[in-house]
Amino acid sequence: MLLSSLSHPLEVLELPYLSLSPADLSYLSCSPHASSLRRLDLSENKLDESALPSLRRLFHHASDSLSQLSLSGCGLTDSLLGELLPALGCCRALRSLELALNPLSQAGVLSLARVCAAISSLRVLLYPNPLEEYQPGLPPLPSSAQLLDWPLAEELEVHETTQAELEKVLQERGRSDLLLTSDLLSYSSDLMEED
Repeated sequence: MLLSSLSHPLEVLELPYLSLSPADLSYLSCSPHASSLRRLDLSENKLDESALPSLRRLFHHASDSLSQLSLSGCGLTDSLLGELLPALGCCRALRSLELALNPLSQAGVLSLARVCAAISSLRVLLYPNPLEEYQPGLPPLPSSAQLLDWPLAEELEVHETTQAELEKVLQERGRSDLLLTSDLLSYSSDLMEED
């Protein structure tokens, strides 16, 4: 209702923590705002299978304009993210992507990195710590709050393996200009500067 009353399309839309419904996302993906968005924050909105068609449509419409996107803490699993990656890969203007605090495995993080390395405009990816890096005891589908509070394993083997694989992805794509980080404390979208 709020978006439909606006006379000009928005370039910046921040909608975190709003429990957006599939109908809300469907409206947004078909609205005049979709093709004008430069920055979109949907973090901490629970996304599931029912949201995927609208998100794919939204990314398609915003593919030439969207430069900053946050989907942190949205409950994206390997399979859900896998269905979104082709649409994300078409966002030709994307410079900053935030996906922290989503329950992804190491394989899911590497799939994400491969797609992101192919987006030539992308400069910063904030990815989640893979589930394998946490101490035992996490529930099968942990919330973003659980991922934020749960301690990481003291053994660094899995972390070092992830880092090595991510570095390999960047090298294979020749992407010395792309920063991959899982560090929430030092991450800032300000790191992403316009060329």
